[in-house]
Amino acid sequence: MTDNRSILLAFEEDVPVGYIHTTLAPTENGHSLDPTTGQICFLCVDPKSHDASGAAAALIRAGEGYLSGLGAQKIYGGSPSPSAPFYTGFYSGGEAIGILDADTAVVNAFHEANYQIHQKTTWFHFDLRNYSPSITPETVALYAELAIDIHEVPEAKTWWEGCTQANGIWFNAMAYLVHANRPIARLRARISYPDTENVLAMYGGTWIASLMELRVHPDFANNGTKKHLLEEMVRYLASQNQVVQIEAHVAEDSPLFKLLRSQSWQERGNGSVFVKDVNEM
Repeated sequence: MTDNRSILLAFEEDVPVGYIHTTLAPTENGHSLDPTTGQICFLCVDPKSHDASGAAAALIRAGEGYLSGLGAQKIYGGSPSPSAPFYTGFYSGGEAIGILDADTAVVNAFHEANYQIHQKTTWFHFDLRNYSPSITPETVALYAELAIDIHEVPEAKTWWEGCTQANGIWFNAMAYLVHANRPIARLRARISYPDTENVLAMYGGTWIASLMELRVHPDFANNGTKKHLLEEMVRYLASQNQVVQIEAHVAEDSPLFKLLRSQSWQERGNGSVFVKDVNEM
């Protein structure tokens, strides 16, 4: 999905001060790349450099040139979900969806390059060390109505899933109606395991679990199913060795965002996915 020309560095004299990585986005069915849609997967600059904003702007121009040369008609600044192909874990444990607002030099560079906001995003955090499972009358009632099956995803269903599911363990939590054995909701999670002891030390000696996607049948969107599914996934992740933190970096128009905010998960930051029509360049 990438080649050496899509990875560029910015230098001030002999010192590297910035980095950009671009690629094409996947097709809707996930079986190949879409030559009309590009994405700037990751862009970072050293805020202490002489001209961080200038470096960011130059890298955006270079990335746009590479992607438009491939035929891209639309370019995302920061990858939207589920197109984020790299860097899971760079924004703590979750997907790197968009650009964090705290990265002001990069955010300003996208605005100055005439990008528009495509999605707003929020980074959520949950500390399992303070977690204590609870049973309520509502929970008991849902246990009678719903069966929750949590299992490891054995294999990718598409080429794109295969590319993005490396270096992690993926789980699906499925909610079924007991009387009909009918699936009505799914919550997907990933446990990212560091490749080296040095990376593990960055996370305080723990593995990071990420909530990735929530899907609920519209007929059951408001009956407590989502909350119950989340509670069961948290309970399951708490039982896994070394996992003490759960992260989620999600679009604010997604069902998962609304659920986590309603459950008062800690919000650690906000961001944006940007977009630009190549004809406006």
